[in-house]
Amino acid sequence: MNRYFITGTDTDCGKTYVTRKLVDFFIQSVAIKPVASGCSVNKNQLISSDAEQLIHNSPLSMEQTNPWRFPLPVSPHLAADDVGAHLNIHELADYCLNLEVQGAKTLFIEGAGGLMVPLTDQETWVDFLKFTEIPVVLVVGMQLGCINHALLTGLALQAHQIECAGWIANCLDPDMLLLEENIQTIKNLLKFPLLATLPYAGDLIDINLSSIKS
Repeated sequence: MNRYFITGTDTDCGKTYVTRKLVDFFIQSVAIKPVASGCSVNKNQLISSDAEQLIHNSPLSMEQTNPWRFPLPVSPHLAADDVGAHLNIHELADYCLNLEVQGAKTLFIEGAGGLMVPLTDQETWVDFLKFTEIPVVLVVGMQLGCINHALLTGLALQAHQIECAGWIANCLDPDMLLLEENIQTIKNLLKFPLLATLPYAGDLIDINLSSIKS
């Protein structure tokens, strides 16, 4: 099974929305969000709203889609510590590398927050990615500041020699000034290909997803 890690330029940049669109595009694919904080309680069970979106039409259960869930809406390492738990990136990696889904050829793994979000006191998603060697798809939330956020994330990926299949421009603001110019600027400066653009409340356009194996 081909595996891709979905990270973003920030929290709330639209990773889940983009991931759902990728699952719709790649018919034989499924998505998980292994770690989530800020979960709500429903019938004595912690539920991630992001994971709820990912299990729509998915063969996977909530437990399979989102095995590590925490109530406090903070960084995963702090959310885990709040309930006396501890994330182990080797356990996390083992889960993501060994999960198999009948009939699926591609697994999209959505991270919590951005690339440098801590999973433990000493480790971030970067450490997880260096260990697993899962290629990244970067979601750039198109809003003021996105050029800086995109280029900094790109530099971090390059510095740690993490493979990046490309980036997706997710249009968060329908009234963003000079949207196309911002996309073109990132396209010019970021060292990874633009895979697609996702208009506000729309579907993927300008699609160039050949670097994602399915």
